[in-house]
Amino acid sequence: MARSESDPPAAEPVVRVIGHVKWFDTVKGYGFIVAESASDASLTGDVMIHISCLRDYGETVADEGAKIVCDAALRPRGWQTVHIIEMERPRAAVAKERGERPDYETVTLKWFNKARGYGFVRRGTDEIDIFVHAVALRKAGYDEVEPGTLIEVVIESGAKGDHVLSVRAKR
Repeated sequence: MARSESDPPAAEPVVRVIGHVKWFDTVKGYGFIVAESASDASLTGDVMIHISCLRDYGETVADEGAKIVCDAALRPRGWQTVHIIEMERPRAAVAKERGERPDYETVTLKWFNKARGYGFVRRGTDEIDIFVHAVALRKAGYDEVEPGTLIEVVIESGAKGDHVLSVRAKR
């Protein structure tokens, strides 16, 4: 039987994904999810997540490392999230509800590669490099940042070591 114009379009096939947020940039309005398991072995690589999916879920941000369960579809530009089923709440929202304020500390930018989108900072005379993503710097208004710049950050320990969770806006 032929489909008429009044019939709804066929639903696109989706794959259930369980993973974590690799990064999300609120300025650009998108980010990526690393799939840890999927209902279809054909899903390879990262899954793009658009801010419209977050808004449909009731959030406007997704924290790096947040656990997420979603449905994804293969589209011309690759795998894309079409529906969020469950996601850890953003750390900032949870802390704000508890009345907590983050503890910022001053660090020195060791180096930053804008093309790669990341760099490293150091605490005082400590020789340990701490990862910083371009998204965190951009959210705070740092479009261009030079080595040796002092910035205020919140540092968090994660599965891959310490990383900058957030950067305080320039004053």
